[in-house]
Amino acid sequence: MSKRQNTVDSSSSTVAGVEQPKYVAMTGESNGKQAAKRTGKTAMDVDGDAEMGGFEDAYEDEIEEEEVVEREEDSDGIEMEGEEEEDDEDEEVVAEKKHRVYLPGDILGEGETLQVDNTAYHMLHSMSVQWPCLSFDFVADNLGTGRTAFPHTMYAIAGTQADQAYRNQVVLMKWSQLHRTINDDKDDDDKGDDDINDLDEDPILETKTMRHQGGVNRIRVLQSTQSPLAATWADTGKVHIWDIQRHLDAFETPGTQIPQSAMQPLFTVASHGSTEGYAMDWSLDGRLLTGDCGGNIYLTTRRNNSGAAFVADRSAFRGHTSSVEDIQWSPEEASVFASCSADQSIKIWDVRTKSRRFALDVPGAHDSDVNVISWNRRSRYLLASGSDNGDFKVWDMRKWSDPNGRSTPAACFAWHKKAVTSIEWCPTDESVLAVSGADDQLTLWDLAVELDAEEEARHRDAMVGSDGAKREVPAQLLFIHQGQNVIKELHWHPQIPGMLASTALSGFNMFKTISV
Repeated sequence: MSKRQNTVDSSSSTVAGVEQPKYVAMTGESNGKQAAKRTGKTAMDVDGDAEMGGFEDAYEDEIEEEEVVEREEDSDGIEMEGEEEEDDEDEEVVAEKKHRVYLPGDILGEGETLQVDNTAYHMLHSMSVQWPCLSFDFVADNLGTGRTAFPHTMYAIAGTQADQAYRNQVVLMKWSQLHRTINDDKDDDDKGDDDINDLDEDPILETKTMRHQGGVNRIRVLQSTQSPLAATWADTGKVHIWDIQRHLDAFETPGTQIPQSAMQPLFTVASHGSTEGYAMDWSLDGRLLTGDCGGNIYLTTRRNNSGAAFVADRSAFRGHTSSVEDIQWSPEEASVFASCSADQSIKIWDVRTKSRRFALDVPGAHDSDVNVISWNRRSRYLLASGSDNGDFKVWDMRKWSDPNGRSTPAACFAWHKKAVTSIEWCPTDESVLAVSGADDQLTLWDLAVELDAEEEARHRDAMVGSDGAKREVPAQLLFIHQGQNVIKELHWHPQIPGMLASTALSGFNMFKTISV
């Protein structure tokens, strides 16, 4: 991918008040369920920067919804007057024509629109932004791990890319009152005893902000509830480390004044000079790796557990011949990390090596830039990678190379039509993977799915496009989420099973599908 993979022209900036694009989703449980509905917008920013944006209410107020009268038109543009012009077709046939399974690539006919099927999601919420936040991360909380009860509360941090460098911010967010939405399309008479308790309340957004010099290329959080730190990769070539504890505390005590000292970086890594970058990852013990567009990787080490002091190495890990696009620490070995690059390679390194050279190398991992990688935290021998040509691969570290020294992926999928922009293994299911692309798709995959010949035939017969032609849809594809414009990053929530969030030019989505 272009080394400016996260950079946005100011003319493309999303401003609060512009309508959010529509959503589209397909589940792999049957022929697929679709999602997409134009949404209104209700800002619910509490005790924060009112210009950040706000959550969007797909239905506005119930009273307003009742005032809307929709009329259908015939092919001559003449309005149909309900019962006076009733169609003789059977109601089921009419419903089937009105609601068809949409697959990416299908061409919508004149007058056709995509609408959200809320039954495809346990929860689906969207949030607009003033400036694109093209990188974000979840922040660990004390609300419990493995929680499933609605409504949910989540904490996240993001960095902006504003039209002027001085306008950029690091934004800490608290998303609360995130209710279940799976029953939003049902009438009260159709809801069960459990469903009737779903409240139609607007989500609440609270924000705390810090000024940031330059656009934020990437942001990552050290996942610790004791000493939470965030690191930002600035387009100025500097990496800033922030202590965000005071900001988190302020969410729980309204009116708390955050001291000025907490609004400044705790430490700035200057090892990269003026060369900007995107690759960044924290180890569990507080070591930070950063890779730049010049192919260099630097290690910054925390001197003690207080978070008060860091030391940034001046000696780089060298081996890539082009921009380092992503970095991941090994979940198995504390001294090992992986990197990928625009030089089309994936490399494995050991920080103990004095030569600062890579230990293993896949020189032609993809036929184009390798944009992103993700190390499986449960099956720790699996590494996933996504490329600029839209394909993604899974590598088995136990079979890194054959007797001839050639590296072959364990799996390869070429579903996305444009560059893969983000990839991440599910933290609770070792075979499930989420992938986003510049084709405005976010896809969920279960790589454990294997069909026999009879099942494969049924699957092929079920995947039929709007034109009646069969579509090649991998059996491992569980779900397609759409509706965002240029999706840049996705993350699974580390404490809420199956919960995902994604950021794009058009804002944030946070959702939990029925598939995972």
